[in-house]
Amino acid sequence: MDWIITATLFCSVLKAALGFNIDSRPWKSLSNSAAGFGYQVVQRRSDLLVSAPLEQYSKDRRGRIFQCSTDVCKNIFSAEQNAAVNMSLGLTMANDPSTQRTMVCGPTIPRDCKSITMYNGLCFEIDQNDGLGKSYPTATEDCRTQADIAFLLDGSGSVRPDDFRRMKTFVKNLITSFLGRDVKFAITQFSSRTIIHFYFNQFSASNWQNQIDQISQLNGGTNTAAAIRNVV
Repeated sequence: MDWIITATLFCSVLKAALGFNIDSRPWKSLSNSAAGFGYQVVQRRSDLLVSAPLEQYSKDRRGRIFQCSTDVCKNIFSAEQNAAVNMSLGLTMANDPSTQRTMVCGPTIPRDCKSITMYNGLCFEIDQNDGLGKSYPTATEDCRTQADIAFLLDGSGSVRPDDFRRMKTFVKNLITSFLGRDVKFAITQFSSRTIIHFYFNQFSASNWQNQIDQISQLNGGTNTAAAIRNVV
């Protein structure tokens, strides 16, 4: 009797498992030729937002957002902001169910400065009516016009004299690239001990190359950690 009861229970559970989560309606497939279509998907109450962050639709515009029903997808807006240059819009998306607002972000906005290229990002709000709202931050960061740059030279005995000279050449070349800008420099050398050759307010703008050439290698041990703490 025990065996019959067990078998009956097993068959009942098996039938329930075979009937779990079956949807008789056909699947819907959404496709689009935009590059990266489907990278991020946000489900709203009556539709979907789908990103195509790799879509390059003009020379300096990259990233589209599509509003999709069960039948068709349409582009809802383009990031036609002055700052939104090749931003890969839609690499990140998130939805707030309580307000039905979606945050759409693009992190690859390049800004060419004099010596470096800075990459910024922007996020935009999309409301439930597909309107473009506020951006976060409100603007991308401008090129910095002021900096304090500290050089830490390894003057220990494990560095060959010609390599130490190469370090000083690197320092001079980097300083040259910043000439004409509001930038200050400091130079520190370390081995088993640490020596500050020039503080920011001691560096001479008229005689800086000669100052660097006159720095002699300390030799000795290699106390890197203490040197970094000293500079910081």
